[in-house]
Amino acid sequence: MRALLCCTVLLCALSLPAQAETVDSIPRPRPGSWSVDTTGTLSTSTLTKVDQWGSVMNDRGLGQLAVVVVNTTEGRNPRTFATELFNQWGLGHAGRDDGALLFIALQDRKAEIVLGDGVDTAADEMVSDSVMSREIVPAFKRGDPEGAVRVGVEGLARLLENAPLNTGRPSSPGFIASVRSTKLAPWFLGGGAGGLVIGIAGLRRWLRRRPRICGTCGDPRQLLTEHADDAHLDAGQRREEKLGSVDYDVWWCESCSDARVERYGAWLTSYSTCPSCDYKTRSESSTTLVSATYDHGGTVRVTVNCKHCSYRDSFTRSTPKLTRSSSSSSSSSSSFGGGRSSGGGSSGSW
Repeated sequence: MRALLCCTVLLCALSLPAQAETVDSIPRPRPGSWSVDTTGTLSTSTLTKVDQWGSVMNDRGLGQLAVVVVNTTEGRNPRTFATELFNQWGLGHAGRDDGALLFIALQDRKAEIVLGDGVDTAADEMVSDSVMSREIVPAFKRGDPEGAVRVGVEGLARLLENAPLNTGRPSSPGFIASVRSTKLAPWFLGGGAGGLVIGIAGLRRWLRRRPRICGTCGDPRQLLTEHADDAHLDAGQRREEKLGSVDYDVWWCESCSDARVERYGAWLTSYSTCPSCDYKTRSESSTTLVSATYDHGGTVRVTVNCKHCSYRDSFTRSTPKLTRSSSSSSSSSSSFGGGRSSGGGSSGSW
Protein backbone atom coordinates (compact mmCIF):
# COMPACT_ATOMS: atom_id res chain seq x y z
CA MET A 1 0.00 0.00 0.00
CA ARG A 2 2.83 2.36 0.92
CA ALA A 3 4.63 1.55 -2.37
CA LEU A 4 1.45 2.29 -4.32
CA LEU A 5 1.07 5.62 -2.50
CA CYS A 6 4.69 6.59 -3.29
CA CYS A 7 4.21 5.76 -6.97
CA THR A 8 1.04 7.83 -7.08
CA VAL A 9 2.77 10.83 -5.51
CA LEU A 10 5.70 10.48 -7.94
CA LEU A 11 3.41 10.32 -10.98
CA CYS A 12 1.54 13.39 -9.80
CA ALA A 13 4.79 15.28 -9.35
CA LEU A 14 5.98 14.34 -12.82
CA SER A 15 2.68 15.42 -14.32
CA LEU A 16 2.99 18.95 -12.91
CA PRO A 17 3.99 21.64 -15.40
CA ALA A 18 7.61 22.77 -15.40
CA GLN A 19 8.24 25.56 -12.93
CA ALA A 20 8.82 28.90 -14.59
CA GLU A 21 12.02 30.70 -13.81
CA THR A 22 12.32 34.37 -12.99
CA VAL A 23 15.39 36.47 -13.60
CA ASP A 24 15.95 36.75 -9.85
CA SER A 25 15.53 33.02 -9.25
CA ILE A 26 18.33 31.94 -11.60
CA PRO A 27 21.49 31.43 -9.53
CA ARG A 28 24.63 33.25 -10.62
CA PRO A 29 27.49 31.03 -11.74
CA ARG A 30 30.14 30.56 -9.09
CA PRO A 31 33.48 32.32 -9.70
CA GLY A 32 35.29 30.64 -12.58
CA SER A 33 32.08 29.09 -13.93
CA TRP A 34 30.13 30.36 -16.95
CA SER A 35 27.14 28.02 -17.06
CA VAL A 36 23.83 27.49 -15.29
CA ASP A 37 21.42 24.63 -16.02
CA THR A 38 18.37 24.67 -13.76
CA THR A 39 16.86 21.68 -15.63
CA GLY A 40 19.60 19.10 -15.06
CA THR A 41 19.62 18.35 -18.80
CA LEU A 42 23.27 19.01 -19.59
CA SER A 43 25.95 16.52 -18.65
CA THR A 44 28.91 17.39 -16.46
CA SER A 45 31.23 17.13 -19.47
CA THR A 46 29.21 19.68 -21.44
CA LEU A 47 29.04 22.11 -18.51
CA THR A 48 32.80 21.68 -18.05
CA LYS A 49 33.32 22.42 -21.74
CA VAL A 50 31.30 25.63 -21.43
CA ASP A 51 33.29 26.70 -18.38
CA GLN A 52 36.56 26.00 -20.20
CA TRP A 53 35.54 28.15 -23.17
CA GLY A 54 34.34 30.92 -20.85
CA SER A 55 37.58 30.94 -18.87
CA VAL A 56 39.75 30.94 -22.00
CA MET A 57 37.92 33.87 -23.55
CA ASN A 58 37.94 35.84 -20.30
CA ASP A 59 41.63 35.13 -19.59
CA ARG A 60 42.57 36.22 -23.11
CA GLY A 61 40.69 39.47 -22.61
CA LEU A 62 38.47 38.81 -25.63
CA GLY A 63 35.15 38.87 -23.78
CA GLN A 64 32.87 36.90 -21.51
CA LEU A 65 30.38 34.26 -22.60
CA ALA A 66 27.83 32.30 -20.60
CA VAL A 67 25.15 29.65 -21.10
CA VAL A 68 21.85 29.52 -19.18
CA VAL A 69 19.34 26.68 -19.60
CA VAL A 70 15.87 26.83 -18.02
CA ASN A 71 12.61 24.97 -18.56
CA THR A 72 10.30 27.87 -19.38
CA THR A 73 9.80 31.60 -19.04
CA GLU A 74 6.05 30.85 -18.81
CA GLY A 75 4.74 33.40 -21.25
CA ARG A 76 7.42 36.05 -20.83
CA ASN A 77 9.15 37.06 -24.04
CA PRO A 78 12.34 34.97 -23.97
CA ARG A 79 14.39 37.71 -25.63
CA THR A 80 13.33 40.28 -23.02
CA PHE A 81 13.96 37.73 -20.28
CA ALA A 82 17.46 36.89 -21.56
CA THR A 83 18.43 40.55 -22.04
CA GLU A 84 17.27 41.43 -18.53
CA LEU A 85 19.30 38.52 -17.14
CA PHE A 86 22.36 39.62 -19.15
CA ASN A 87 22.21 43.14 -17.72
CA GLN A 88 21.40 42.07 -14.17
CA TRP A 89 24.49 39.86 -14.14
CA GLY A 90 26.64 42.42 -16.00
CA LEU A 91 28.03 39.90 -18.49
CA GLY A 92 31.13 41.30 -20.18
CA HIS A 93 33.78 43.81 -19.15
CA ALA A 94 32.70 47.30 -18.19
CA GLY A 95 33.57 49.83 -20.86
CA ARG A 96 34.03 47.12 -23.49
CA ASP A 97 30.59 45.47 -23.18
CA ASP A 98 32.01 42.30 -24.73
CA GLY A 99 29.59 39.72 -23.35
CA ALA A 100 27.69 36.98 -25.20
CA LEU A 101 24.87 34.96 -23.61
CA LEU A 102 23.31 31.77 -24.97
CA PHE A 103 19.91 31.45 -23.26
CA ILE A 104 17.76 28.34 -23.77
CA ALA A 105 14.19 27.66 -22.61
CA LEU A 106 13.75 23.94 -23.33
CA GLN A 107 10.01 23.56 -22.77
CA ASP A 108 9.33 26.71 -24.78
CA ARG A 109 11.62 25.42 -27.56
CA LYS A 110 13.32 28.81 -27.73
CA ALA A 111 16.96 29.88 -27.89
CA GLU A 112 18.38 33.40 -27.66
CA ILE A 113 21.83 34.85 -28.28
CA VAL A 114 22.25 38.20 -26.52
CA LEU A 115 25.29 40.28 -27.45
CA GLY A 116 26.92 43.06 -25.46
CA ASP A 117 26.88 46.50 -27.05
CA GLY A 118 30.61 46.28 -27.84
CA VAL A 119 30.20 43.13 -29.96
CA ASP A 120 26.94 44.03 -31.65
CA THR A 121 28.08 45.41 -35.00
CA ALA A 122 26.44 44.33 -38.25
CA ALA A 123 29.31 41.88 -38.82
CA ASP A 124 28.91 40.42 -35.31
CA GLU A 125 25.17 39.96 -35.76
CA MET A 126 25.67 38.20 -39.09
CA VAL A 127 27.88 35.67 -37.33
CA SER A 128 25.37 35.37 -34.48
CA ASP A 129 22.52 34.72 -36.92
CA SER A 130 24.57 32.07 -38.70
CA VAL A 131 25.49 30.28 -35.46
CA MET A 132 21.85 30.24 -34.40
CA SER A 133 20.23 29.18 -37.68
CA ARG A 134 22.91 26.84 -39.01
CA GLU A 135 24.26 25.22 -35.85
CA ILE A 136 22.16 25.62 -32.71
CA VAL A 137 18.63 25.18 -34.08
CA PRO A 138 19.49 22.17 -36.33
CA ALA A 139 21.05 20.41 -33.32
CA PHE A 140 17.89 20.93 -31.26
CA LYS A 141 15.77 19.67 -34.15
CA ARG A 142 17.90 16.51 -34.12
CA GLY A 143 17.07 16.10 -30.43
CA ASP A 144 20.64 16.89 -29.35
CA PRO A 145 20.61 19.66 -26.69
CA GLU A 146 24.17 18.78 -25.63
CA GLY A 147 25.41 19.26 -29.17
CA ALA A 148 23.42 22.49 -29.54
CA VAL A 149 25.12 24.00 -26.49
CA ARG A 150 28.58 22.87 -27.55
CA VAL A 151 28.37 24.26 -31.09
CA GLY A 152 26.69 27.39 -29.75
CA VAL A 153 29.48 28.11 -27.29
CA GLU A 154 32.19 27.42 -29.87
CA GLY A 155 30.41 29.71 -32.33
CA LEU A 156 30.14 32.52 -29.79
CA ALA A 157 33.82 32.09 -28.91
CA ARG A 158 34.69 32.56 -32.59
CA LEU A 159 32.39 35.58 -32.73
CA LEU A 160 34.17 37.25 -29.81
CA GLU A 161 37.64 36.41 -31.09
CA ASN A 162 36.94 37.80 -34.56
CA ALA A 163 34.78 40.76 -33.48
CA PRO A 164 35.96 44.18 -34.75
CA LEU A 165 36.33 45.16 -31.08
CA ASN A 166 39.17 42.63 -30.73
CA THR A 167 40.68 42.55 -34.20
CA GLY A 168 40.80 46.31 -34.73
CA ARG A 169 39.16 45.86 -38.13
CA PRO A 170 36.34 48.29 -38.95
CA SER A 171 32.90 46.78 -39.17
CA SER A 172 31.67 46.41 -42.71
CA PRO A 173 27.86 46.58 -42.52
CA GLY A 174 27.40 45.55 -46.15
CA PHE A 175 24.18 43.88 -47.12
CA ILE A 176 22.80 43.34 -43.62
CA ALA A 177 23.05 47.04 -42.72
CA SER A 178 21.42 48.09 -45.96
CA VAL A 179 18.54 45.70 -45.30
CA ARG A 180 18.05 47.10 -41.79
CA SER A 181 17.97 50.66 -43.10
CA THR A 182 15.34 49.83 -45.72
CA LYS A 183 11.62 49.75 -45.00
CA LEU A 184 10.73 46.14 -45.78
CA ALA A 185 7.36 44.55 -46.27
CA PRO A 186 5.85 42.85 -43.17
CA TRP A 187 5.91 39.43 -44.86
CA PHE A 188 9.69 39.73 -45.25
CA LEU A 189 10.30 40.90 -41.70
CA GLY A 190 8.13 38.09 -40.35
CA GLY A 191 10.84 35.55 -41.13
CA GLY A 192 13.21 37.12 -38.61
CA ALA A 193 16.95 37.48 -38.76
CA GLY A 194 17.46 33.72 -38.94
CA GLY A 195 15.32 33.49 -42.07
CA LEU A 196 17.23 36.39 -43.59
CA VAL A 197 20.56 34.65 -43.07
CA ILE A 198 19.20 31.40 -44.53
CA GLY A 199 17.99 33.38 -47.54
CA ILE A 200 21.40 35.01 -47.98
CA ALA A 201 23.09 31.62 -47.67
CA GLY A 202 20.73 30.17 -50.30
CA LEU A 203 21.39 33.06 -52.67
CA ARG A 204 25.12 32.69 -52.17
CA ARG A 205 24.90 28.95 -52.89
CA TRP A 206 22.89 29.56 -56.06
CA LEU A 207 25.29 32.23 -57.31
CA ARG A 208 28.20 29.91 -56.59
CA ARG A 209 26.73 26.93 -58.46
CA ARG A 210 25.09 28.71 -61.40
CA PRO A 211 26.46 27.64 -64.81
CA ARG A 212 29.56 29.42 -66.15
CA ILE A 213 30.20 30.16 -69.81
CA CYS A 214 33.69 30.59 -71.23
CA GLY A 215 34.12 34.16 -72.44
CA THR A 216 36.54 33.07 -75.16
CA CYS A 217 34.80 30.19 -76.96
CA GLY A 218 31.26 30.44 -75.53
CA ASP A 219 31.23 26.81 -74.36
CA PRO A 220 29.92 25.91 -70.88
CA ARG A 221 32.55 25.41 -68.20
CA GLN A 222 32.68 22.33 -65.95
CA LEU A 223 33.00 22.58 -62.15
CA LEU A 224 35.90 20.36 -61.10
CA THR A 225 35.74 18.13 -58.04
CA GLU A 226 37.59 19.04 -54.84
CA HIS A 227 40.29 16.51 -55.72
CA ALA A 228 40.67 17.56 -59.35
CA ASP A 229 40.76 21.30 -58.67
CA ASP A 230 43.95 21.00 -56.56
CA ALA A 231 45.99 20.81 -59.77
CA HIS A 232 44.95 24.40 -60.55
CA LEU A 233 45.60 25.86 -57.07
CA ASP A 234 48.93 27.05 -55.74
CA ALA A 235 50.41 25.81 -52.45
CA GLY A 236 48.94 28.67 -50.40
CA GLN A 237 45.46 28.13 -51.79
CA ARG A 238 45.65 24.41 -51.07
CA ARG A 239 46.72 25.19 -47.50
CA GLU A 240 43.74 27.55 -47.07
CA GLU A 241 41.39 24.79 -48.20
CA LYS A 242 42.99 22.30 -45.83
CA LEU A 243 42.57 24.73 -42.91
CA GLY A 244 38.97 25.50 -43.93
CA SER A 245 39.56 29.26 -44.03
CA VAL A 246 38.87 29.54 -47.77
CA ASP A 247 37.21 27.27 -50.32
CA TYR A 248 38.03 27.46 -54.02
CA ASP A 249 35.95 26.47 -57.04
CA VAL A 250 37.67 25.76 -60.36
CA TRP A 251 35.60 26.03 -63.53
CA TRP A 252 37.30 24.27 -66.45
CA CYS A 253 36.81 24.98 -70.17
CA GLU A 254 37.67 21.88 -72.14
CA SER A 255 37.81 23.67 -75.48
CA CYS A 256 40.28 26.34 -74.33
CA SER A 257 42.03 24.25 -71.67
CA ASP A 258 41.43 27.20 -69.36
CA ALA A 259 40.79 27.17 -65.59
CA ARG A 260 38.78 29.89 -63.86
CA VAL A 261 39.49 29.96 -60.11
CA GLU A 262 36.91 31.50 -57.78
CA ARG A 263 37.56 32.21 -54.08
CA TYR A 264 35.00 31.84 -51.25
CA GLY A 265 36.08 32.83 -47.74
CA ALA A 266 34.61 30.94 -44.78
CA TRP A 267 32.07 32.85 -42.68
CA LEU A 268 33.34 31.38 -39.42
CA THR A 269 37.07 30.79 -39.08
CA SER A 270 39.77 31.52 -36.52
CA TYR A 271 42.31 32.24 -39.27
CA SER A 272 43.10 35.69 -40.62
CA THR A 273 45.18 37.04 -43.51
CA CYS A 274 48.93 36.72 -43.10
CA PRO A 275 50.70 40.07 -43.64
CA SER A 276 53.65 38.24 -45.24
CA CYS A 277 52.19 35.77 -47.77
CA ASP A 278 48.67 37.29 -47.98
CA TYR A 279 46.93 33.94 -47.51
CA LYS A 280 44.25 33.39 -44.86
CA THR A 281 46.52 31.15 -42.81
CA ARG A 282 47.46 33.34 -39.83
CA SER A 283 46.56 31.96 -36.39
CA GLU A 284 46.93 33.19 -32.82
CA SER A 285 47.43 31.54 -29.47
CA SER A 286 47.76 33.24 -26.11
CA THR A 287 49.22 32.63 -22.68
CA THR A 288 48.16 34.50 -19.56
CA LEU A 289 51.12 36.26 -17.96
CA VAL A 290 49.21 38.26 -15.36
CA SER A 291 45.60 37.42 -14.48
CA ALA A 292 43.21 40.34 -14.24
CA THR A 293 41.78 41.11 -10.82
CA TYR A 294 39.39 43.71 -9.39
CA ASP A 295 42.45 45.87 -8.57
CA HIS A 296 44.39 45.72 -11.83
CA GLY A 297 44.20 44.55 -15.40
CA GLY A 298 45.99 41.52 -16.75
CA THR A 299 48.48 40.75 -19.47
CA VAL A 300 48.50 37.98 -22.06
CA ARG A 301 51.23 37.04 -24.48
CA VAL A 302 49.90 36.52 -28.01
CA THR A 303 51.89 34.28 -30.34
CA VAL A 304 51.14 34.61 -34.04
CA ASN A 305 52.23 32.19 -36.72
CA CYS A 306 51.35 31.43 -40.31
CA LYS A 307 50.48 27.88 -41.29
CA HIS A 308 51.82 28.49 -44.80
CA CYS A 309 54.90 30.69 -44.69
CA SER A 310 57.58 31.36 -42.08
CA TYR A 311 55.88 34.45 -40.61
CA ARG A 312 56.08 34.60 -36.81
CA ASP A 313 55.29 37.33 -34.31
CA SER A 314 54.77 37.73 -30.59
CA PHE A 315 53.39 40.60 -28.54
CA THR A 316 51.61 41.30 -25.26
CA ARG A 317 48.03 42.47 -24.89
CA SER A 318 46.50 44.14 -21.85
CA THR A 319 43.21 42.82 -20.52
CA PRO A 320 40.74 44.93 -18.52
CA LYS A 321 40.50 44.58 -14.78
CA LEU A 322 37.45 42.89 -13.36
CA THR A 323 34.69 45.30 -12.44
CA ARG A 324 31.86 44.67 -10.03
CA SER A 325 28.52 45.49 -11.58
CA SER A 326 26.72 48.39 -9.91
CA SER A 327 23.39 46.82 -10.85
CA SER A 328 23.65 44.15 -8.20
CA SER A 329 25.32 43.96 -4.82
CA SER A 330 25.87 40.23 -5.27
CA SER A 331 27.94 40.54 -8.45
CA SER A 332 31.06 39.62 -6.54
CA SER A 333 29.74 36.05 -6.38
CA SER A 334 30.53 35.59 -10.09
CA SER A 335 33.25 36.51 -12.57
CA PHE A 336 31.16 38.98 -14.56
CA GLY A 337 32.59 42.45 -15.08
CA GLY A 338 29.68 44.87 -15.51
CA GLY A 339 28.96 44.73 -19.25
CA ARG A 340 25.72 45.92 -20.84
CA SER A 341 23.48 44.92 -23.74
CA SER A 342 20.76 46.76 -25.63
CA GLY A 343 19.26 43.43 -26.70
CA GLY A 344 21.10 42.77 -29.97
CA GLY A 345 21.70 39.21 -31.11
CA SER A 346 19.67 36.35 -32.57
CA SER A 347 16.58 34.28 -31.83
CA GLY A 348 15.76 30.70 -32.76
CA SER A 349 13.05 28.09 -32.22
CA TRP A 350 12.60 24.42 -33.07
